[in-house]
Amino acid sequence: MAKFLLVVKSQDQLNVNTAVNVALGLKMMGAEDVKIVFLGPGINALNKNNTELSSIVQKNSTSLKQSNIKVYACQMAMTNYNVKQQDLIYYDEISKGADVIVKFANEGYTILTF
Repeated sequence: MAKFLLVVKSQDQLNVNTAVNVALGLKMMGAEDVKIVFLGPGINALNKNNTELSSIVQKNSTSLKQSNIKVYACQMAMTNYNVKQQDLIYYDEISKGADVIVKFANEGYTILTF
């Protein structure tokens, strides 16, 4: 079965929206597992203080949870972009983005970047 890790490094609304929709679509099409990591400027998609961008994740948070799509917030990006844990609109785990990528690459996940 197919397993995917989506890496969201963009803070462009279209890219963030596409990443979330692709993640949900992959699960609906039968992917075994789908995960999303927000890193670099992409961390702003989880920042409640960036309302236009974070609203994309917020409006899809229930669907992400119901689809068992795990969402990672990059700890380094949070530091670099001054995003506090209490500012995160939605996440399952805070981890170093590079660690997440290496872990799932080693487990055979297909990596898609947005």
